Amino acid sequence: MKKQDVEIFRRAVELAATGDCADWTDIQARLVEKGFRRAPDLLDGQKIRAILDAQCALNRPRKKTK
Repeated sequence: MKKQDVEIFRRAVELAATGDCADWTDIQARLVEKGFRRAPDLLDGQKIRAILDAQCALNRPRKKTK
């Protein structure tokens, strides 16, 4: 695996952990904006997408209940 590919996966996981991304599509778009053109190819699998979606949901700020 290329060093840049590993960097894309690392950044994808970091973005998911911030809670700022809605799902894998949001992560992919942000990575492409930052110049990681291989992100769509690398995030093409169902497993990585499911993992990123789960991390986004887990880290999303929760609404306060009264």
